[in-house]
Amino acid sequence: MAETLKLQGDLTRVSYTQQLTLLESAAKQGCQTVDLSNVGAIDSTAVALWVESKRRFNSVKWVNLPVQMVTIAELVGVDLE
Repeated sequence: MAETLKLQGDLTRVSYTQQLTLLESAAKQGCQTVDLSNVGAIDSTAVALWVESKRRFNSVKWVNLPVQMVTIAELVGVDLE
């Protein structure tokens, strides 16, 4: 497994379960980075997935966060650092 998981497609409530399953599998195989550079549409689900990943896999780093995700996180009071 690559050390980086490149999520693709939309990151919305419709894809949450699928994306979480990918993240779980990747983390178990040693993934250390989640790259969102290829993600299409997003909603607050992206922030929820980030929160869940930090809770369960704290060592996984997220990179190339979409501006929309950062904005949503700021609006709901989540610090993505």
